[in-house]
Amino acid sequence: MQRPERIRIKNESDQLQSLPEGERYFQDLGGSGDVLFLGLGPNPNLTAKLFPQTKILYYLECPKLTAQLPEWYTVPARFKQINAENADLSKFRTILYTPGKRISPTFWEPLLSRLTVNRAGVMRQKRNKTVWIPGDDNSLLVPELCRAFAAEGFSYRVIEPDAMRKELLSLLSTELPEIVLSVNFNGFDNAGETFFMLREAGVKVAVWMVDNPFHILSGIKSTYWRKVPIMVTDHWFIPVLTQHGAQKVGHLPLATDPEIFNTQLRPYPQLDDRTVFVGRSSFPVKDNFFSGCSFNINEEKAALKAIENQVKPDFEWWAKRDGLAKFWPGSEVRNSGFRTEQSGLLWRILSLQNAGAKLTVFGDKGWEKYLPETDLREPVDYFTALAGVYAGAGISLNMTSPLLPYGLTQRNFDVWAAGGFLLSDHTPGLSIFPEALLAHCTFSTPSEIPAKIEYIKSHPQLKKELSKKWHALITKEHTYKNRVRKILTFLN
Repeated sequence: MQRPERIRIKNESDQLQSLPEGERYFQDLGGSGDVLFLGLGPNPNLTAKLFPQTKILYYLECPKLTAQLPEWYTVPARFKQINAENADLSKFRTILYTPGKRISPTFWEPLLSRLTVNRAGVMRQKRNKTVWIPGDDNSLLVPELCRAFAAEGFSYRVIEPDAMRKELLSLLSTELPEIVLSVNFNGFDNAGETFFMLREAGVKVAVWMVDNPFHILSGIKSTYWRKVPIMVTDHWFIPVLTQHGAQKVGHLPLATDPEIFNTQLRPYPQLDDRTVFVGRSSFPVKDNFFSGCSFNINEEKAALKAIENQVKPDFEWWAKRDGLAKFWPGSEVRNSGFRTEQSGLLWRILSLQNAGAKLTVFGDKGWEKYLPETDLREPVDYFTALAGVYAGAGISLNMTSPLLPYGLTQRNFDVWAAGGFLLSDHTPGLSIFPEALLAHCTFSTPSEIPAKIEYIKSHPQLKKELSKKWHALITKEHTYKNRVRKILTFLN
């Protein structure tokens, strides 16, 4: 059989990729002893010429890559294959075929991490009762999680995400944490090197996905994510992630931080007779994230028809309509996600349009196009002014993103913690609360909102009693301290 110009194989994300040839694709990782190649490349005969005087060369190869090699591919007799499961790489001088890391990262990264961590002596250090959280002091949930871990006796360290990816070995040489908790895979690289190195060092790792998990995973090309212990705010995704290979998935809803949201705060003035919504018309990087995705007039009509028929066109609804059977690998999931996001905008607009004349919206200027007659105000800071808005509002309105079919939002916890009153759209995610508390505090379709608002306003004593019960429940069972305890149980 004639040898083609290039060997092409499928990588971990099922994309065809060629095996480049040449000495520059081999990296000497150091060490002493016999020469061990981690991958031979497309032409083992040329690879052997890198060490022309050495009689016996050893090699490891990814079985999934080997299974795709053509019939004419042969390995010279000078090479002796060793078994990856019990190979002690520290006894060899190791030479890495670098494209192999990109093609089969889940095979190579654990081996390379073991080699790197053992050479650095990280395993000999004592682990501290410390949690590392990738991000900065303004990153999503980082301040709340730091306070909650501190309350459980942990010291904490906020790690810059690029440092996690590029300087992890140096960080581990100064401190060996007990836990690394990432929000939305922040601080983790695409191939899994960060995860496998932490695991090899004996550090417990968990990722909390607070957005649509498959939107986050659409940017990951390696199957390593399946090995990461994952928690999701929306339990609809648990069986779906499991079907896609996730090995450990748990449910961890959002919560509140009583240091930010509590009844001791001064209410925002002149909102006590208003229905208030605080939120964006779209998230900041929406156009870039959904680049190339479409939502045509027929799809808009279908979404509006569903809402008219008392059905919320959420991610599950769109995935079925689009015939999206496989959510990973690839970015196709974003097409259904974009249509879901646009449906969510319709859902929010219709809800706000049904909220009555006494509506105040705190948000971005995008609302001017959809709500020209509404009292529109500048956004408020989450950590300072927002709690006062919730405490001062007559009613706070919540519409959950349909990207999370069973999801909840921060409002489902923060409004009640601040002593306010929340009217929320109903999702299966509310099942974590007692059914008896939900009847007067939820709506199923935007058309129900006027009657719900009128009933609440005309029954002030009921409103007061419900607010008090909700506040007691949230502050007892749904704070970030509660969630951290669940994280610790999940990891043990």
